[in-house]
Amino acid sequence: MSYRIGVDIGGTFTDFALIDDRDGAIAIYKQLTTPEDPSIAVLEGIGTILSREGVGIGDVNAVIHGSTLVTNAVIERRGARTGMLVTRGFGDVLDIANERRYDIYDLRSRFPEPLVPRAARAEVGARLRDDGLEVTPLDAAEVEAGIRGLVERQKIEALAICFLHSYANPAHEEAARDVARRAFPGLYVSTSADVFPFIREYERWTTTVANAFSQPLVDRYLGNLEGGLAAAGFRGTFYVMTSSGGVVGAATARRYPVRMLESGPAAGVLMTAFHGRALGVANLLSFDMGGTTAKGAIVRGGKPHKSYELEVARVHEFKPGSGLPVKVPVIDMIEIGAGGGSIAEVDDRGLIRVGPRSAGARPGPACYGRGGTRPTVTDANLVLGYYD
Repeated sequence: MSYRIGVDIGGTFTDFALIDDRDGAIAIYKQLTTPEDPSIAVLEGIGTILSREGVGIGDVNAVIHGSTLVTNAVIERRGARTGMLVTRGFGDVLDIANERRYDIYDLRSRFPEPLVPRAARAEVGARLRDDGLEVTPLDAAEVEAGIRGLVERQKIEALAICFLHSYANPAHEEAARDVARRAFPGLYVSTSADVFPFIREYERWTTTVANAFSQPLVDRYLGNLEGGLAAAGFRGTFYVMTSSGGVVGAATARRYPVRMLESGPAAGVLMTAFHGRALGVANLLSFDMGGTTAKGAIVRGGKPHKSYELEVARVHEFKPGSGLPVKVPVIDMIEIGAGGGSIAEVDDRGLIRVGPRSAGARPGPACYGRGGTRPTVTDANLVLGYYD
């Protein structure tokens, strides 16, 4: 007997599909996500669907896992307290960004706050030329002192090391990483030369910061999940879906959690393309609304359009340029912080705003009767009669 389990975890619900590889039969199951530890809902749900279908965990060859955990953490700013080690004189790059207004005629336009606040950025004097040749050597003592200040004063849990021209020569970043790991073994460390080793420091550094910001969350989550599966008797292979629609092992997902930003939504677009091919419809609009976010994508010629850059956490009317740029292979889609559980409120302009905060699974929308009191999209749909 041979089975596979697909798991898609969102901010409100976790969904399961059990596939029998012998005949392609599929069983599905849904339950509320457990925000305090999302792995709890995954393990409980896997146990429930296997028990309901009379399948033993030993007959499962693979668990394939997609998630919106990373993108929800970035949108809702619920990642780790993150610090940044940066080349001296370039500590404000995250604030300066591309020096480009996304709407030159809109005087109200604003930009997302960097994931690393200015106080949590430490500068060091090491410097490389654009061809990678060393101008100023790295001072290990200076690096350690800078990180120590961030750990002690800013209480950082993760560190992004972002030096100028490290795409041409990663030596300084790697040496700083070694100092960090030796002096602070519990610190999660991401280097820009490892996460995204390409030119243009703003995009390279925002990508690295997003990786560091989400690394502790993903590491703890995957650790709990792998431990729980092993304890239940699972001996198959565990895969994590990436934003590009492919899969990686848990070790790679831990190292590059930023590649999981659109993990769950990518699967939805692939399924849209699959249905389109089955129906003979080559061009489609894919729409995927979850509890925290809503996603849209184009399928053209039977295939999703892919890109190597996306923006997350857009803050102004969903306009391009108003979010944080991240450079990873991704199925091209637009994502907004407005899902079924997104909370509606009146903003500073006196207009109704939906999201990005979500009621999630706990307490959930008010109509769930689980303690929620703030109005959500789901509550509005119920009041309007769209839901029974």
